[in-house]
Formats: sequence, structure tokens, C-alpha cells
Amino acid sequence: MRESIWTLYTLAVLLQRVLAWEHLEGKELETTLEARDRTLVASEINEINPSAGIDTCHFSREHAQALEPEWAALQKQNQEDVYVSIDCSQDAKLCQKYNVRSCPTIRLYKQDGSYTSYRGPRKTQPIKSFVQRQSRPVVSYVNDQSMPSFQTSDDITFIGHFGPSEKQIKEDFTKLAKQYHDRFSFAIADYTLPKVLVECFNNVDETSLSATSNDVASPGALQDFIFSCSTPLIPEMTRRNEMDFFQSGKSIVYFFAHSQQKKDAFVSDIRPLAKKYDEYLHFVTIDAKEYADAAKLMGLKEGRTGLSVQNPNNGDVFPYARKEAISAAVVEAFLVDIIQGKVKPWRGEELHQQGHDEL
Repeated sequence: MRESIWTLYTLAVLLQRVLAWEHLEGKELETTLEARDRTLVASEINEINPSAGIDTCHFSREHAQALEPEWAALQKQNQEDVYVSIDCSQDAKLCQKYNVRSCPTIRLYKQDGSYTSYRGPRKTQPIKSFVQRQSRPVVSYVNDQSMPSFQTSDDITFIGHFGPSEKQIKEDFTKLAKQYHDRFSFAIADYTLPKVLVECFNNVDETSLSATSNDVASPGALQDFIFSCSTPLIPEMTRRNEMDFFQSGKSIVYFFAHSQQKKDAFVSDIRPLAKKYDEYLHFVTIDAKEYADAAKLMGLKEGRTGLSVQNPNNGDVFPYARKEAISAAVVEAFLVDIIQGKVKPWRGEELHQQGHDEL
């Protein structure tokens, strides 16, 4: 009897999640796209029957679950734009028609049928910023009065100050603006600055960079400048970028967590500390479930929130096993103790590690 009740409860929860999407069918989607200047469309597969659309698009259940509350928040916050979704498990032909290859996929469609794919985090604010960004020109033009408002108009903004002799770099800047218009905002100022050709403002990490004409004169240098400024101060380590951290020569401060909420809370709290030690340390978040084996190698328990410091140059590992909950002040004290030799490297012994899931 108790098993039956639990089965009914689980089914009810799953149904509630699926119904929350309010998916459109083929004709409804076509009518919506034709009637609106722009429409944001999410393509996903429901949790109860993913097999029907599995040949249509590569499905990530975890990503679909994470997107749902963010999508609902977008619909509540924004009345001007239209946010709709389709279900590839119920209408595989519709997803094939729109060439959907992975789920969930997010695209901003224009009335003429063209679209721009969203490649950022599945979070409310970044998706909202993406939609707002697409309403601006690929390159805006600013003066000394309008520059301050443009500077803070997006998470990351780039402003070029080109004189008559920088024609080629200006062309390169415009090409890159077209390439990265889905992620960043670009502008050209009507005035020049002494020794400054391009400025970048990272409003997420509250940092800024500037480049001279010599800095971006060589092939690929301007694109490298864009990457450098837009790279998060505390990124998430993945299979794609992990070697970048090991090759830099800096020590790495890992924060393992199994939820995005915990990662976001850590980043928000630790950001000032990461700025302070940026010359010497990489601070990264890492998925405790995906990197369960790595957590063990760092002296941490699998599936638990935890922090560990590694020196890739000599292999020393320093797992955090103290009673105090992880915070910026606690982490800094731990780092200072490591530097002063008060914390010995972990040698594989069993640790009495405290749980810090309260972060």
C-alpha cells in the first residue's frame, strides 16, 4: 500500500513538472512565429516518455529539469517578449522540421524564420540578457555622454576608440562583434583615448581591461583580448577546459558541489577573494557528481560539498576538513595556513571531513 502511494505521488510530481511547460504544437508554433517580431523557443523532452524523441535530439534530463524553473521565471518577468516551448518526445517531426539536435535547445526566432541560438547558462538573467542583446545593433555608436550607460548595459561590453590609422583593427573589431553578438555587446566611440584602443567592462566580476593598438595588432590578438576579459573570474571546471588550469602554473582551489545553487552561492561569496589572489590562484567550481573520482583524489567524500587546494607543480593536495562552514574568510584563513606551512599535504589518509551542505 505504501509503495502504491509513493508511486502515485512520484507520478503526480512528474506530471506537474511536464504540464508546467505548456508546450505548443506545430501549427500553434508557426502562428506564433509569424505573428511576432521575435520569439524565444525552448525545445525539450518530457521526463515520462523521453524515448519517443530520443532519435530526434540528444537529451539531457538534468539540464531540462534545471531549465524549467528558470523558464517559468522568464515568462513571469517579461510581458513584452514571447517565451514558448515544444516537446520533442510528443512531436518528433516538429523538432526535425526545425532541425533540433539537442534538448533542451533555446533559440530566438525572428519573424522571417531566421534564428540565433542561445549558448549560455540556463539561468533566468543570462537568458533575459541574451534577448535584450539581440534587440541592439551588432555595433552601437556612443559618445562621451552615452558611453557610461552602454558600459553597464550588459554583463560584458566592449568599446573601441579608433582613429584614422586603425582602420584594419576597426574592421576586425566589427567582424568579431558579429561573431559574438549572441554573448556580448559592442560599441564604437566617436572619440579616441590616449594609449587606449579597446576597453572591456566585465560587469559580472566588476573588472575591466584595456588594450593599446600594439596589444591587438597581431593576428588573433583582439580575439584573445575578448576571451581574456569575458572569462569568468571563478569558472566551472569541465572536461573541455580542465587542462587550461593545470598548464597555467597556478595552484587551484576546487569547490565541489552537486547543485548549481551551491556553486552560485560560493562564487558570489568568494569573488572578492578570487580577485585578491588572482595572480597566484585559480578558483573553480566543479560538479561533485560528474567528477566524483576527482573529489576522492582531492581528499574529499563523494557527493558532498567540499573544498580542496591543489598545487599542480608538485602534486600537493590540501582538502579542507575543518568544522567552520565554507566562507570567504574561512577559505582565506585556510590558504594563509597552507602558505605558512601550518597545513600539511594530504597523503591519502582517511580524513574526518565535516559536511558543509549549509553553504
